[in-house]
Amino acid sequence: MKVKLTILLITIMTFTLSCQTTMMTEKYEWLPTESSPLLYPMNIYKGNLILEDGSSVYIPCSGVSHVGWGHSGSTHVQGEDLKPIPVKLEVTWASFLENKYYTGSWDLPVDEIKKRFKEGVINWDNKEKETYSEVVVGLAPGGVAVVWLYGAHQQIEVARFQAKETHVDIRDYVPGNSTITQEEYFDVSESVPEAYANMKAKGIEFGLWDTYRKKYIWRPVIQIPERKPEIIMMQMFNGEREVIFDATIADNKYKERAVPSFLNYSFKDKEGKEKIIEFKNIDEDEIFSIFKKLDDKQPIDIILKMDDNLGNRKLIVKQGEREYQLKKLDFENMWEN
Repeated sequence: MKVKLTILLITIMTFTLSCQTTMMTEKYEWLPTESSPLLYPMNIYKGNLILEDGSSVYIPCSGVSHVGWGHSGSTHVQGEDLKPIPVKLEVTWASFLENKYYTGSWDLPVDEIKKRFKEGVINWDNKEKETYSEVVVGLAPGGVAVVWLYGAHQQIEVARFQAKETHVDIRDYVPGNSTITQEEYFDVSESVPEAYANMKAKGIEFGLWDTYRKKYIWRPVIQIPERKPEIIMMQMFNGEREVIFDATIADNKYKERAVPSFLNYSFKDKEGKEKIIEFKNIDEDEIFSIFKKLDDKQPIDIILKMDDNLGNRKLIVKQGEREYQLKKLDFENMWEN
């Protein structure tokens, strides 16, 4: 009788602990996706995110991925709608222009990812709180691996890793073709000719993606007579994205941010109509040459200036008494929302 009672108690305790563990593993609705530099195409050979409960999801990837650094690539619906957070990244990929493979296996910063998912983000469009909807894995030349969380037009970097070179037999990589060579398969000169033109002109720009990660203390500002800022959207060269609106645009604090690659300013005119001006693909050489002249410990304003009639448009980078005007911009890209 005592033996049966002991077995029953052990069974109950095991069941209770199992239920507690399940309850403690919070789940969210998100999908994995890849990211890649626009001019450095790559492809994931094998890639998985290991989840907190021990399960995993694969990282989908197009055949030749060059979606732009920080931009989302392929998404495949897989697994349950609600998933635990990822705790580990395992990935092997082909870097076509280098004619190389890289591999790595790393623990992710679990506490930070948990904190981010719990906090979520506010959607500027409907003012509702949302969770992050994508875990974005970026892979670049030199073995650079970066992980971002994306949700509601906002994106934050949570990890940067360094992979090692590895070897993959081309017959394993392309099992359906026993005669093709690695050089032949990696030749994307016809599918991505701009990548080859850039490599011929500049070589492979190793270290570029760490240069993008350097941050300065800056904020975006609107200086237009009698105009009220509504929303400002930012994308940075390091792949992060941010939207300020309502309380955050009213407060508009200086914040550590990487150099911006995209700015979208929304404001109301005299009649209360919303106007939007957008600067896409900010010239990299021009804006980095300006930021390199500035002190990364002192505040910087990136100011949109116009006169009362919305003419004489300027975008100025200002630190103290120093001002630099960005000129390689399309100031006609303005419309009424």
